[in-house]
Amino acid sequence: MTASDKRNRAAAKLLAGVHAITAKEGITPSALHALKLKLVALAARKELFPLADFSMPVAEGRNHPLLVEDNDGHGLYLTISLPGKEAAPHDHGIWCVNAAISGRERHKFFRRTDSLARPGHATVEQVGEVMVEPGSGMAMADHDIHSTVVVGDKPAIGLALYGYALVRFPSVSWYVPQFNSVRTTPSRRHAAME
Repeated sequence: MTASDKRNRAAAKLLAGVHAITAKEGITPSALHALKLKLVALAARKELFPLADFSMPVAEGRNHPLLVEDNDGHGLYLTISLPGKEAAPHDHGIWCVNAAISGRERHKFFRRTDSLARPGHATVEQVGEVMVEPGSGMAMADHDIHSTVVVGDKPAIGLALYGYALVRFPSVSWYVPQFNSVRTTPSRRHAAME
């Protein structure tokens, strides 16, 4: 059996476990923690993810689909982000869990502090931080806000599990704290379902 075959079986087993947890609990903080532990355990099986099986990004980062479910199912990806790649504070609009295979990525977490009364205006404050590196991960609920940056001189390679596949993401909100502003990208959900 090839690494690809073993990886496909492991991905299917992970998603079966994810569905068992969420069917019982829904998407709660304890369920997200349990999903994170499952993803960290899969990421520790480095033999399933030989770099020869995955193209390196040409610029900044790349997502390799491992298992993408139909319709409103989940998406599991191997992610590769080059040193220095960063993403401004943003809200995916859907829950996600990340775990590291190698490298280090700093996640800062924020909460929105304005009244949401003015379109395009937003203030956020940092409320936490975690370093995602081998043996660790992070989990976010539907409207949590985070920023990321790859630290060190090696790519951050990890696993990302989302409540929806990337092609069916809801609108993503991007926050610019220094200008107290927010902009929202269009939802991909309707286009992906046509």
